[in-house]
Amino acid sequence: MTDKPRLIDADKLIKQLQDNRDLFAEDKFGSPSYNMGRVDSYHTMITWINNGHFDPDPPHHPDIQAESLIQQKDAEIERLKKIIKEANDENERLLSGEETEEYESALTELLKENTP
Repeated sequence: MTDKPRLIDADKLIKQLQDNRDLFAEDKFGSPSYNMGRVDSYHTMITWINNGHFDPDPPHHPDIQAESLIQQKDAEIERLKKIIKEANDENERLLSGEETEEYESALTELLKENTP
């Protein structure tokens, strides 16, 4: 059995209920009070259907839309591209020998501080 609600044609149901209501309202059979109780129950059902009492629940929409997720991912990709480019630029700068003396002196000082 499925968990999905069963959808029906409300207009067809109302038509059937109205036909049944009219049939019992003619009072061809039984006592008038018994038939009037049936007529009232049909009328109540028709009113409930017309007022949307049995309409299915609206579909649930997630708070985050797909477009928003795509925008977030695009922004993250751009941020990562920038980080990678900066790292590549720094690597190229170091490999080319720029500021090598400054780097070597800083490394020497660091090694002196950490050597007993």
